[in-house]
Amino acid sequence: MNDPILEALLRAADEECAEREIERLLENPVRPVTEKILARHSLSREDAEDVTATVHLRLIAKLRAIRSIADEAIESLESYVATATYNLINDHWRRRFPERARLKSRLRYLLLRDARFAVWPAAGESACGLRAWKGREAAGEIDVPEQRQGSAIGNPSRPAEALEGLFRLVRQPVLLDGLVAFFAERWNISDAPPRPVAVEPAAVSDAASRTEARDLLRALWPEIRELPPMQRKALLLNLRDNATVNVTSLLVMTGTASYDDLAETLGMKPEELAAIWNDLPLDDLRIASLLDVTRQQVINLRKAARARLSRRLRNVRNIGGGSTS
Repeated sequence: MNDPILEALLRAADEECAEREIERLLENPVRPVTEKILARHSLSREDAEDVTATVHLRLIAKLRAIRSIADEAIESLESYVATATYNLINDHWRRRFPERARLKSRLRYLLLRDARFAVWPAAGESACGLRAWKGREAAGEIDVPEQRQGSAIGNPSRPAEALEGLFRLVRQPVLLDGLVAFFAERWNISDAPPRPVAVEPAAVSDAASRTEARDLLRALWPEIRELPPMQRKALLLNLRDNATVNVTSLLVMTGTASYDDLAETLGMKPEELAAIWNDLPLDDLRIASLLDVTRQQVINLRKAARARLSRRLRNVRNIGGGSTS
């Protein structure tokens, strides 16, 4: 069932009325929800505007779909907008601080899979600690004198022991971001000053080209999802343009696909995708290891996928790069 706030949109007499209602929803309640979340993060004005614009683009497509497709229902508009906004903010920080993002993914995965630990929501963020603490209020920062930390906490090769040692030392839950900050400093993990990151293919230099690129991705995505599972995995894990831009991440950044949809299409859990996100596109040997096939089989799978996409979308060019022999 849809959120009652969408009733006017669902009852709109024609498409023109529906578009006016969508514009109204974007101004209220959508924009205030996005602005409230963005206010808690230190994004530049330009980055914040990009996040807002992308949330709006994704939501417009979703709101148009719910009028005719029952499976596209939005149970809570506010929750949908908040989730989309947080996902895009997380993508921004992954691009800007890849080493810290990799550490966060590693710690989150460990917290989720090790029975000793737990992760739970806390005021729009994630709290973590020993499983017996689940649901308790969390501290934002970790302040432990170095002389009390012990050797286990300083050993990045044994992260589970480091986590348990720290939790038993602080004796309370902590926010995940605070945990990441602590271990980044303790394990000497840092990111160099960020270089300009191309968020779209190098050929995309003006508004018209950006629109064309987004349209291409939106045409490509449904066809990728129709590929046989092994073909789409071999393709998506190495999807790039001729300038080595990570096209798979562009599917999320442009709002073409949600992060969860991408993980599902790859046959992965979200945390499994997070663990390799900053390494995309992967080389053929690593893909072969993930799929339990040979390197040549990966190449053959990707060639078959590109051939099928080329037949379906004759205007696709320079997408899905990688070795072909």
